[in-house]
Amino acid sequence: AYVERVSAHGTAELARRVDALRAQGHGLDALGDADSLAARMLAAVPEPSPWAQLGPFYSTAGMARVLGGVSRQAVEERRRRRTILALRTSDDVWVYPAFQLDGRNRVVRGLADVLARFGPATDDDAWMVAAFVAAPQPELGGRTIVDHLAGGDDLAEVVALADDRAERWGLAS
Repeated sequence: AYVERVSAHGTAELARRVDALRAQGHGLDALGDADSLAARMLAAVPEPSPWAQLGPFYSTAGMARVLGGVSRQAVEERRRRRTILALRTSDDVWVYPAFQLDGRNRVVRGLADVLARFGPATDDDAWMVAAFVAAPQPELGGRTIVDHLAGGDDLAEVVALADDRAERWGLAS
């Protein structure tokens, strides 16, 4: 039912926009070929993940789209500055866990502060950090760090947890 609702809405809106483009004298070539357009539209939908706790994931293009249409370079800059959680797959592709976004498609407030607690890390370390922020924490009453932050709860409490974990893992910044 969900797919049918999204498809019906997408089809209706696409038809409206195509009609409007034609009325303005544009051909369909302005949209590119149908397969490319469909791929661009689907970039806003996260991919499923074999790691149920960490996925689904956005590609770099998908993350750029959900963050309001920023450039891929802007997403990559945020990845380099560690203000967004990015993970490199074994086939050298960057993926971005969807759990780090709030209901308005913004990175959860305070997550960058938590990520900053972990020093320069290897790709394997980043996966450990992702699992840490997505796992239920006994110190937070069984809530995850992301849920704690998304709920507007105390940032200092999760930063202290991150400091402790980074120190134990030898990743403190």
